[in-house]
Amino acid sequence: MQDILMRYSRQERRQILKDEQRARSTGKWGPWEVVPVTPDMMGGRGWTREITRAHRNGVFCVLERQLPSGVVHLAVTSASQQRPTWWEMQRIKNELGSETATAVEVYPPQSEVVDGADMFHIWLLPKPLSFSLYWKPRD
Repeated sequence: MQDILMRYSRQERRQILKDEQRARSTGKWGPWEVVPVTPDMMGGRGWTREITRAHRNGVFCVLERQLPSGVVHLAVTSASQQRPTWWEMQRIKNELGSETATAVEVYPPQSEVVDGADMFHIWLLPKPLSFSLYWKPRD
């Protein structure tokens, strides 16, 4: 994302970041736009080759890939590369997935850490976890 910002003048970059901060503070992100993605667009190796579409609005860009298990992986970034808050990630999950979906953020073994870009990931699960914040008695 920062490479894209470098295409703009210093003044334009400052304005883009200022606009992002204002949109994040007010919650007025604008509508999501779906951007179709073809395999040749992503290039590289690994999971990015599996991206099938992208979503963007006035703040965030979210790459989406569908796993064979039914899990949906969302990779989130913004022009500022500032980490989304918990509430922002919850809103992204609700708007691009579902309010009833469960999503997880993963902290992998150190040997599997990938940090090539300032992206933040959540995985939307096809069914609820066997645990939650609320205990539910068995029927």
